[in-house]
Amino acid sequence: MLLGVFGFAFPQLAAAFVGLKPISAEGISEMRATLGSFFLGLGIACLWLQSPVAFTTVGIASVIAAIARLLSLFIDRSFSLKNVGGVFTEAILGAMLLLGGNIIALKQLSTKHNAIKGDCFCCI
Repeated sequence: MLLGVFGFAFPQLAAAFVGLKPISAEGISEMRATLGSFFLGLGIACLWLQSPVAFTTVGIASVIAAIARLLSLFIDRSFSLKNVGGVFTEAILGAMLLLGGNIIALKQLSTKHNAIKGDCFCCI
């Protein structure tokens, strides 16, 4: 979410950080939307919904972004400290989101299990 706030508040700085340069007001608007509000919206959705599916979806997308960036290191010969850091950041973020989704799912299961404890054979 912090990266989303950064991209929304400072679109030109965020664009420069990832090696892009908007050449018009529309380009700045695109940076604000793509590098900012999109990621901010994903973070807010995960926190608001507290759904294992939401966390898992964003986690999978982040892991796939890490894989794409890793492949790009070799395909595009774009090996740099920034890109390697991006691989690790996206992979770690993805793993944390996947883990968070599983933790929420387990808590929801535990809550449901406790609510029907008397009707469960495993609790007799």
